[in-house]
Amino acid sequence: MSNPPADPHKTAVAGPPLAVAAEALFLINLMLLPGLAFLALLVLWAMHRDHPDPLVRNHLRQTGWTCIWGGSLLVSLSVAIFVLGGFDNPWSWVIGVMYFTFVHSTLILLGMLGLSRAMNGRTWRYPVFGPREDR
Repeated sequence: MSNPPADPHKTAVAGPPLAVAAEALFLINLMLLPGLAFLALLVLWAMHRDHPDPLVRNHLRQTGWTCIWGGSLLVSLSVAIFVLGGFDNPWSWVIGVMYFTFVHSTLILLGMLGLSRAMNGRTWRYPVFGPREDR
């Protein structure tokens, strides 16, 4: 049985700080410091992957795997669009920019949902990229 979430009127953030930090690093990786925030997230995961709180483990695992799979897919398909279509083809640029923008903004939106869930002390699973949790 899990602990009930903390009273939001008594604490600024009801969720565990490590879960919130994992989701924040996920968003920082997407918007501010790509790569550097990813490395910080991997270090956080390596240090706390066996944390006793299942909520912390959930958010660390979800953000780590989503960064790996989402980032790999984002980069590889963007490169494939330009390699197959050619850099001088305007339609390659249209499709490439639209694809990157759609996927990137979707990951940001999902990251905001994950951050909200972490701040409220609730678990989260990223659709498509997030690994299934053991029940």
